[in-house]
Amino acid sequence: MSTSGWDAIVVGSGLGGLSAAAHLAATGQRTLVLERYEVIGGSSHVFRRRGRWEADCGVHYIGDCGPGGQLPTLFHGLGLDDRIQWLPLDTGGFDTIVGPDLQLRVPAGWDAYLENLLATFPGEERALRRFVAIMRRLGHGIDRSVTPSSRAAMLRYVRACGPAASWLATPYIAVLAACGLKPRTIMALSVQCGALAGIPQTMSTMAMAGFFQNFVGDGAYYPRGGGQMLSAAFADVVQTHGGAVRTDAEVDRILVEAGRVTGVRLAGGEEIRSPVVVSDADIIRTYRDLVGYEHLPWSLATRAKRWKMSWPLINAVFGVEIDVTDTPNSNFYAIPSWDDTTSLLRMHRMTSQLLFGADRRDPVDWASDFARRQVGFVQCSTRRDPHNTRSAPPGNATIEVQTIAPSNLRLWGADGIDGGGIAGGDYRRRDSYREVKQIVTDGLLQRIEQVYPGAAGKVVWSELGTPATQERFTHTSGGNAFGLACRPSQYGPLRPGTTTPIAGLFLAGTSTAWGPGTEGAMLSGLHAASAITGRDLQSEILAGTVLTDRARLTDWPADFDPLTASRGLGRKQTATDQAMTVQERHA
Repeated sequence: MSTSGWDAIVVGSGLGGLSAAAHLAATGQRTLVLERYEVIGGSSHVFRRRGRWEADCGVHYIGDCGPGGQLPTLFHGLGLDDRIQWLPLDTGGFDTIVGPDLQLRVPAGWDAYLENLLATFPGEERALRRFVAIMRRLGHGIDRSVTPSSRAAMLRYVRACGPAASWLATPYIAVLAACGLKPRTIMALSVQCGALAGIPQTMSTMAMAGFFQNFVGDGAYYPRGGGQMLSAAFADVVQTHGGAVRTDAEVDRILVEAGRVTGVRLAGGEEIRSPVVVSDADIIRTYRDLVGYEHLPWSLATRAKRWKMSWPLINAVFGVEIDVTDTPNSNFYAIPSWDDTTSLLRMHRMTSQLLFGADRRDPVDWASDFARRQVGFVQCSTRRDPHNTRSAPPGNATIEVQTIAPSNLRLWGADGIDGGGIAGGDYRRRDSYREVKQIVTDGLLQRIEQVYPGAAGKVVWSELGTPATQERFTHTSGGNAFGLACRPSQYGPLRPGTTTPIAGLFLAGTSTAWGPGTEGAMLSGLHAASAITGRDLQSEILAGTVLTDRARLTDWPADFDPLTASRGLGRKQTATDQAMTVQERHA
């Protein structure tokens, strides 16, 4: 069966795809979103357990959401600013780096940040001042939306950086080492690379400068109601402005004829025709599986086969019987020990042992070592949004620990499982897999104990999402968290844009020039819609234009449940529905 009538089809409902779809629908493009899972949102969706606990999969904190910030401006342009409210984390320490005999609060404000660094690491003043001067100069020149949008904008940014621009093409570890910082200090200043699913040895200095500018420069925020609010808001724009969203609709092919997109084919054989397709799917799967390398220019196909993806982020979630009301509203990077910080070489060896598994270690031995030595990112959505009654029962808290981890299934006790086994969940039935998971879960619980003493003895329930879990639910290559790794060779102008060599095929998501994280994904969708419509939507929104008709948007009640609104969407369109034009829908 083949249907038509859509101006654009968006493959995948991560925040990049939903942002593209919402902006397209708002500008009069009849847009269809197709999502293989039963809930929209990709890594931004929430999940619930036992009817009393809720956890975020991926949205933990977002930078630059104060008045006039990038995302408040974007949501205002879609008429959604009254639905998405931004809750600030502690300005005196939105991140806190903790280790044995160390606590470094990372505040909003570059001067305050330098002051905290000097107080925490006495005797390194000259090195710390040089480090902050470099990162501040690089960060100040970045406009997260405009800078990656063209080579001309990127060139303007490089010029604005002055002498500091020479660091843009280096890995972050090079800056830390060149400034003359001690190994323990380098370790403490490296852990936030995990927020971009990377390690300092390969992380782009430009990417870290953007991170610091977003958070240190502009503060840290969390969306009231959790990450699912963002996807629910985008979907409402699509559905009320002539478009549709379908869950449980897996695309197995993007159709290409004579170098031009003609639509998509679903796993069940249904073909849907459209002259425009936006892929928010994993970029490797997009080019290799959905399009096929045979449709790409030789140079792009060769390049795509060499791309390095970001590390997976594993996420352990715990329901804990503790009251976090009076605790700091901060995220915590918990360092278990300083044993591996006697030199840069030793730190590199530790990373290799825990993440690469090149020595083919026994899974239980690797898991025990990983659990004992790996840094954990501890965050509590119950504390960030105390009015979200779905987060945890009164007096309790949902606490999560994330960290980067290898995707090698052998290390996870599931040797011999292939992609099909991951899709079907076969790996979960392995006793060895469950054993490794439990060891890692117990280790990550100790990172919580560092931050919330006594919490380890008050756990009601827990579960761990592994790289295989991420791959099964989001269909990402190796369970990667943020698309292409933020290496110097894969960042800025060296990252894919929204257009492709195939006419009518566009890209959105964290593998594009706008980079990783919630903000990068949503900005990529805005710019994809701009490329498709031929309009500078960024400038229109900055000028105050509201693209949507606010009167069409659904009224959200005070107890609006974004997860219910995001599940099981999109009854199959009838032939009559599909034949309707945008004008008829808008009449």
